[in-house]
Amino acid sequence: MTRYQVADAVVSGASVFWLRDTVRQAEACIVPEYGANATAFRTTPDDDPAPGEPVDLLVPPENPAQLRDNPFASGNPILFPFPNRVRQGIYTFEGRTYRMDRLMALGRDPAAGHAIHGLVADKPWSVEAVQADADRAFLRCTLTLDAYPDIQEQYPFPCRLTATYTLCDGVLELQVEATNTGPTRLPMGFGIHPWFPVALRPGRRLPDSLTDLAPGQRARTMVRVPCTALWELDQLMPTGRVLPAEGPFALNDFRTLEDHFYDHVFTEVQRNSDGWSEASVRDPQTGMEAYLSADPAFREWVFYAPLDRPVVALEPYTCPTDAVNLQARGIDAGLIALSPGGTWRGTVRFGLRRF
Repeated sequence: MTRYQVADAVVSGASVFWLRDTVRQAEACIVPEYGANATAFRTTPDDDPAPGEPVDLLVPPENPAQLRDNPFASGNPILFPFPNRVRQGIYTFEGRTYRMDRLMALGRDPAAGHAIHGLVADKPWSVEAVQADADRAFLRCTLTLDAYPDIQEQYPFPCRLTATYTLCDGVLELQVEATNTGPTRLPMGFGIHPWFPVALRPGRRLPDSLTDLAPGQRARTMVRVPCTALWELDQLMPTGRVLPAEGPFALNDFRTLEDHFYDHVFTEVQRNSDGWSEASVRDPQTGMEAYLSADPAFREWVFYAPLDRPVVALEPYTCPTDAVNLQARGIDAGLIALSPGGTWRGTVRFGLRRF
């Protein structure tokens, strides 16, 4: 049997692709038509000499069509050109002000009234290549932003995005490239919003609600976010101040969730010797740890842990919430101003280990 395989089918009217590693019992499901979302990923621990039943690392939608109705609630949504929120959908770049009113009508946060999560998670991406060989299985797809009039009205910066998902040795990698195809500099930030279950159980259905968990399961789940500071927030928007990550926000070492709610932007990233950083969620009942590694292009992490769902989101970002407006105020928020013809690249990896 060939170790790496690819398959595809039409599900709920959408083309769905699977990347498979038969040795590690790993499988990634990707739906290019709905934001190039990796809607599901399951694998076995890196250090298992004889892999057993795989563990689901991402929380899937009920079906691909559910992504059309809410592209941000499952799998691994891609956030571009600005991750998280932009204050009231209005931003200024190089002296000119732009509005993202249509985005606010489509996918805003009703509590805060700001544009949220970018412009590409609900758009169909084009498949350029899908292949399996002796070393990997991969899928590459692209999105040309200026092909969409609604995007151009809100973000008039021609750009081509390329997302390549690669499954190799049980680890799922996503590499993204953003190329400025226009005549002026392009303001951008990039992030992802992957949903992890708080219960990492081999071969079992993911819990749909908190009542499906063992008593106290969420409270005992452990998380690590590799940062020592966080942005001060007012109504979920950064004020511009950076504070030490203390008390329940001291997540640079593993900490139990207990009864804490999180929706915070962390910074001052602690990196490995290669410049990468890593966030993790642990299930102490099974000894499983899901990890997400991000390359040096990512300088912030968002951690979201709702109280009403059995999930957490560990989100590597190149910049904080509302970075485009923070930068216009003279605050170093990591906004990328991409020159004409320039390309930005970033890579993240999903995996599983025992602890």
